Amino acid sequence: MKKRIVMCIIASAMICGTFASCGNETSGSSSSAVTTTAETTEAETTTAEATEAETTTEAVTTTETAATTESSSEDAAEEHLTDATAVLNNLNTIDRIVGGAEVETDTADTKQEGADSFEKVTDSRFTTVDDVKKYVTDSICGTLLERYNSLYEGDNPYFREFDGKLYFHPVPMGCGFSFTGEPVITDVTEDSFTVSMAFDNFGGTSDLRVKAVKEDGKWKASSFTVDGGAENSR
Repeated sequence: MKKRIVMCIIASAMICGTFASCGNETSGSSSSAVTTTAETTEAETTTAEATEAETTTEAVTTTETAATTESSSEDAAEEHLTDATAVLNNLNTIDRIVGGAEVETDTADTKQEGADSFEKVTDSRFTTVDDVKKYVTDSICGTLLERYNSLYEGDNPYFREFDGKLYFHPVPMGCGFSFTGEPVITDVTEDSFTVSMAFDNFGGTSDLRVKAVKEDGKWKASSFTVDGGAENSR
């Protein structure tokens, strides 16, 4: 009888021990799961913060880059202000010459060529046709030459030489650009820029846009438009 009681006690102890062990393992697993979830949440939060920081940094960098680019463009335009002014003034002078102005002549000394009357040039800038050509080609180039090369070449050039002396055939017409306001410089590159300038167009206000290029070390007008119209046409 005693032996049975002892065996029952031992069996009960083993069963209880087993249950206790299971309980401890379950508790350990639950604790481990809670820790893992917390660590995952923390990692996700850190990643989100890092992404936000990176996005903010990129936004700041983009803004700073845009501001730097804008500042550089303004500086480049400012550097070409003198060049742009010279380009506009040269174009204006040549256009006025075509219109019969800007050239000093002796109206008492004339030569006749068909129906055209030429006056002796007394302007110190020009003593030969080659002087006229150089003056023009030092100031303009490209397609714009097609508009103004009639000053020195073609069937009926404005300038001709008679007996070794230079004469000019003035043809009075609307010409030149009576500029108003200030030049605005855009599209600046190493060898070109665009300059826009308002001018009085026979009582109205128009916008002249001139494409300038650097050729042979000189800034020259290569083409222009007025109020967005046809190239080199007024």
